[in-house]
Amino acid sequence: MSTSIHRVVLSFLGLSGLVLAGCPIYGDTYYSEPQQSGCVRPDDCATGSTCATDGHCYTSTCADVGCPTGYSCALTGGAVQCTKDIAKPDAGPGGCTSDPQCASVATGAKCLNGTCVAPTEQCSDATQCNGNAACVDGVCTPKCVDNTNCPTGYSCDTAKGICSGNPNPCGSGGTACAGTNVCVDAHCVAPCDADNKCGTNLICVQGGCVPDEKPSFVCNTEGVQDACAKGSVCLHHNCYIGCSTDADGSTSCANADRFNLCKNVSTSTGSVNVCGSSTNLGSECDPTQSKNCASG
Repeated sequence: MSTSIHRVVLSFLGLSGLVLAGCPIYGDTYYSEPQQSGCVRPDDCATGSTCATDGHCYTSTCADVGCPTGYSCALTGGAVQCTKDIAKPDAGPGGCTSDPQCASVATGAKCLNGTCVAPTEQCSDATQCNGNAACVDGVCTPKCVDNTNCPTGYSCDTAKGICSGNPNPCGSGGTACAGTNVCVDAHCVAPCDADNKCGTNLICVQGGCVPDEKPSFVCNTEGVQDACAKGSVCLHHNCYIGCSTDADGSTSCANADRFNLCKNVSTSTGSVNVCGSSTNLGSECDPTQSKNCASG
């Protein structure tokens, strides 16, 4: 018997008050032994099994074990089963659990926080990432010194100083997660709380707490003022002070703080001159123009 004991309250669409014989609506319910781990949709499990809220397949019905994120337990065709909840995301169109699922959405799209994100909406600078995170190839990734700095399910690549390791791969071809941890994108992560909430800089995806990989943007339209202050230009969703190049080496930004070099930056909409630094606003890596960074 699984050590997980859940209290499940079923609400059937259009069938309010219906009680199914033999299926406890309130109180402790019992799980059969898990048959498989790593499921995110009902069809990830074998016939006769149910993908439960904890990301495991059980021979019990959803009346006992619930359903994965994006599905509700309902009476359909004379049997209780997990049906798609249109109001919630799952791993279908627009939703995802891994980058390969986003290949048909856009070239270079990645799975961030459970949804497919095109290169134009991925991060281009660490200032766009929440907390102590770095922008790594379009993804906001927690920084670290050792494993203690990383969230559950991730380990520290000390050479790069980011939490990109996976100490216990799970799901297809992997192992089952220990304890109450759930499998999300092949990582054994801590479960979300009862309100689908997680700790600081973490977000709930498919019932588990994963790093918040999506960037936060200040503006949207490239090459114009947009939401920026007067004299500034929106570039890669951030605001930069506009400048004019000088024949003697661009001194119009000399008195600015750390962004003290006037740089000509090529964008998808044209070139702009803004105050930057020697370590930002480079043109070698720009996913918006299909210029992807070299491996490593």
